[in-house]
Amino acid sequence: MRKYIRILIVFIITFSMVSISVSAESISDLKEKVNELDKDKQSVESEAGSINGEVKETKEKIAENQEKQAETNSEIQEIDSKLTTTQTQLIEKENAISTTTNEINQTESEINKTEEEINTLKSEITALQDEIKELKEKIDAREELLKNRLRSIQENGGSISYLEVILGAQNFGDFINRATAVSKIMDSDQKIMEEQEADKKKLEENKVELEESKKELESKQAELEASKKELESKKASLVSQKSELESIKSTLDQQMGQKQELMENLEHEEDELHNHQMSLAEQQETLQNQAAIIEKAKREAQQKINQLAEEQKRQEAEKNQEATGGSSSSGSTGGGSPGGNLTAGGNGSLMWPTTGRQSSGYGYRDFNGGSFHYGLDIANSTGTPVSAAAGGMVSRANYSPSYGNVIYIYHPELDITTVYAHLNSLSVSYGQTVSKGQYIGAMGNTGDSYGSHLHFEVHIGQWSYHGGVNPISYLP
Repeated sequence: MRKYIRILIVFIITFSMVSISVSAESISDLKEKVNELDKDKQSVESEAGSINGEVKETKEKIAENQEKQAETNSEIQEIDSKLTTTQTQLIEKENAISTTTNEINQTESEINKTEEEINTLKSEITALQDEIKELKEKIDAREELLKNRLRSIQENGGSISYLEVILGAQNFGDFINRATAVSKIMDSDQKIMEEQEADKKKLEENKVELEESKKELESKQAELEASKKELESKKASLVSQKSELESIKSTLDQQMGQKQELMENLEHEEDELHNHQMSLAEQQETLQNQAAIIEKAKREAQQKINQLAEEQKRQEAEKNQEATGGSSSSGSTGGGSPGGNLTAGGNGSLMWPTTGRQSSGYGYRDFNGGSFHYGLDIANSTGTPVSAAAGGMVSRANYSPSYGNVIYIYHPELDITTVYAHLNSLSVSYGQTVSKGQYIGAMGNTGDSYGSHLHFEVHIGQWSYHGGVNPISYLP
């Protein structure tokens, strides 16, 4: 019996020494882990500070962009006002040109009418000229007759005695004939003289009328020609002004187009800046949460150090007193890998978080603009269970515009962070401790996603923007 007691005492003492050794080694490991957590926290705070500077810079850019937008909008309004004025002036010029064109057409119509009158007058002038010619011929004939009569009178002593002609009659019948002839001659002479005077008067009147008509029509035609010339000059001036206004309008239209394009670019830039600001805000929130989780991990590690130190002291005291006692503990890493036939050939420190097929790997891809993919995608139907790839603490569990429903888990033992994006539902919350293989949510198609799948990322230490490494290296 004593033999068994001695063996038991030796066993207990040996076990206590081993426990003390393990405890000492665990304390050293935990202290190293605390140092690593400190470094992680400093890295997070440094990155958060960098993001704070970027947030400030982004806000300044947004303010500058909005100032440019206000300035551009003011310039657009000014150009628009000028365009409205120019358009009004163009309409006025077009109306004036139309009115002037109508006046020109009316004047041309009057000129055509006057030209017709001139042509009619020319016909009348021709008739007058013919009549004048005829009168002249008559007058000339009479003049010749009168000249002959005077010449005869001169040849007969300068006078004709009609009495001698009558008295020279041989008989009464001859007397009657002579008296009748003398009477006719005298009447003829009188008539010739009267006609001669009348024709001369009419000739003068026709000449005067002809000259007055010609002057009147020529004056009217000259006046109409001058009016037409003036109207055509006015129209040419209006056309020139209209052309100038159209050139101004074309320039303003071009300026308006440029300003509107600039405005669209500024609005697009502002949208991008706001999206970037939202992304930065999301990063800030994530980093703050990670810093809090790291601090929590530090406290838990320190508590374990303190517990182990107390346990070490207790065991040393029991050894010194040769008192025996101990306890054993065991743990489990959680459920097995739900990855199914998914294989990676990595170190296996992580388990596959879900089942399905790998639809997109880590790195550059030839779709979606050829962008870089900072994780891997596992496709399956909506609602497929998603599990924690390792034990750790949830540093984020909410909705993201890009990731949709997303969970971040920080794994202090591995010093990595895993990301589970586009989930249909979340089953854990921020700050919660989870074990390896624990159900955390269901696969989905939320956020910037095209079809039901899990986007899985691995980050060394804490999460960082576009800092994901290839998860394949960690998966079995």
